[in-house]
Order: sequence, then structure tokens, then C-alpha cells
Amino acid sequence: MRALSRPVPFSTFRVAVPPTDAQPGVPTAPPVAPHERAPERRRQELIDAALLEFSIKGFGGARVDAIVARTNSNKAMVYHYFGSKEGLYLAALEAVYKDIRDQEALIDFEQMSPPIALAFLTEFTFQYYLDHPAFVRMINNENLHNARYLKQSSSIAAANFSIISKLTRILQRGAASGAFRTDLDPVDVYISISALGFTYVSNQHTLSVVFGRDLMSKEALRCRMARIKDVILCYVSR
Repeated sequence: MRALSRPVPFSTFRVAVPPTDAQPGVPTAPPVAPHERAPERRRQELIDAALLEFSIKGFGGARVDAIVARTNSNKAMVYHYFGSKEGLYLAALEAVYKDIRDQEALIDFEQMSPPIALAFLTEFTFQYYLDHPAFVRMINNENLHNARYLKQSSSIAAANFSIISKLTRILQRGAASGAFRTDLDPVDVYISISALGFTYVSNQHTLSVVFGRDLMSKEALRCRMARIKDVILCYVSR
């Protein structure tokens, strides 16, 4: 995603059916560049393979043998780079958080009016969940463990501060212009943005069966995207 120099229509983000279980939105490391050291490449390959395995099978069901089988590495390299299966899982968990924060960092919200910036962030977040089901699954897995491994990370909390900082600025500008309420909590607003999209994606299968609807059809996703933005903007507006 490129940095934005001016407000971009919301249709910039496509609404697409998420990848299948065979390719659950897991990034693939690029070929080794001339200047890239092999140890870094092997480490990234292991993280990518681990993300695929953990996101589908969970921590308990994932096997280190299956992870290394997806690479040109071996179990000894897992323990060399990560120390244990738990260390590799934590590295994969940190990787999924880092990716969404890196993508957000490419968006220049300051060039947008506060309502457009907030709608853009809301749409980006929902679309990210759709395009990266491995992210959704990893977060669900970690919640099953009561954030046991997340608590051990020294980087995730700091990385997530960036989006709260950006959202704080959007809300402050909106309040100063008279468009937004002055009593908004940025963390609360972000949790609302996340929840409205995350639950839809993570529970798509059960909700589709219970209510007899194809929640992943293009029309359903288009309507959901519009509804989420409506809810958030109505909530923050004066």
C-alpha cells in the first residue's frame, strides 16, 4: 500500500473473498537478495512456515517437524534461532502484529479530513482482516491461551502504540474542528473498530450457518464495510 498524499476514495480498498486454508494470508519471504545474509533468510522462512502451521492447527496441534518440512531448514535451526517451539510461536505472533502496524504506517492520515481519515482506518482494518485470515486465527489462538505468550513479548505493546497515537491525532483534529465529540477514548474507539470487523471474519462460518447467509459474498462484504463505517462515524460525531 502506498502512502497517501490526498484523500482516496474508499473503493481503493477491494472487497475480496479471503484466501483458502491452503494459503491463509501468510506472507512469503522473497528470494535471497545479493546483499541478504542466509541466516536472516532462514529465520524468516521459519517464521513464515510457523505462521502457516500455527494459524491452521493452533499451538498445541502444530508440530516443529511439519514447520521445518515447509522450508530448506531443520529442527536444529529452530532451536538455534528461537530456542523452543514456544519461542518460534512468539516470533510468529509478533510478526503478524508487526505487519498490520507496518501497513498502517504507510497511510498518511494527516492529509485527510478527520471523518475521512477515520473512515479510511476503519475500512483498512476490516479489509486487512479479510485479506489476512492467518492474523485472525493467530489472535483467536492466543485468546484461547489467555494471551499467555503475548504477555512475554517485549515488542508487541510498543508496536501497537503507533496506531493509538495516529487515532488520537485523528480524534483530536476532529474534536478541534467540531466534527467529533470531545470525550472520546482512542483505545475504546479502536477496540470498537476492531471488534466490528474481527468478529464478522472470525465467526463467519458459524454465523453463516446459524443465519443462513453467505457472509463472504461480495455484496455481503460491501454492505458490512459500509455498516461498520456508519456505526463508527455516528458514534464519534457530535
